[in-house]
Amino acid sequence: MSNRNLKIGDMWSKLEFDLSEIRDLLNMRLETKQEAVGVRISTANRRTGKKAVWRDTTARWADQDIGMSVRAWNVLPYIDAIKQAELQEQIELGIRLVPTIEKSIAARDFSPELLRTWGLLNRVAGAVYLVYHSKSDVGRQREASENLDAHRRWFAHYYRKISPARKRDDALEIMESFINSIAKRSPDGEQRQWFDQFLSDKASESLDNARRLTKAFRGKLSGKEIAKLDSEPLIGVPQFALGLPPP
Repeated sequence: MSNRNLKIGDMWSKLEFDLSEIRDLLNMRLETKQEAVGVRISTANRRTGKKAVWRDTTARWADQDIGMSVRAWNVLPYIDAIKQAELQEQIELGIRLVPTIEKSIAARDFSPELLRTWGLLNRVAGAVYLVYHSKSDVGRQREASENLDAHRRWFAHYYRKISPARKRDDALEIMESFINSIAKRSPDGEQRQWFDQFLSDKASESLDNARRLTKAFRGKLSGKEIAKLDSEPLIGVPQFALGLPPP
């Protein structure tokens, strides 16, 4: 076999290998903004200068080699400056190009069409590859929203279970008592911190040994907003907060 034929064979093998790598890249899913923002597991302290600690809620896998859970490798990090819809369009374009290139490689058809589609696919893969090796960036989303969206949905879900037969103030008092009781019996750590975000440092006006709901839940949520929140799925609500019996 001539050197020229060997080099051509190497070329097809290289194309097949690179295409396999690109397939894996295109099969990744986009991390959502909500997953990237995650949950706040400890609050900031202005007196000490301690910053709030956040943790994303992106899927994690158990890694037996290092003995701990790690971020799933098949997730493209959320970048606030990149339009997710456009990135998804690029991925879908790449997926559509793959079968055409597979046919050309299988037929060993080194044509202008293969060069065109291969170049286009590599341009798409390059953009996705750049995102894959970036770190999640939520801009100022955490500071701006304080990540209470999941809390609001959870609050609306339980509030609506008790509010139809009660006045607003009575329903809020029941919710205040309900959340205080959960927070008190929750173990220290993530669970306690999650429920603490509903409560202020001020004493309850009507309950003994209890804290008052923050303004975000006592005063800022209208009946219309609560109904809308209750119609949404409980995305972002941790497993320990799901399925609790209503007050």
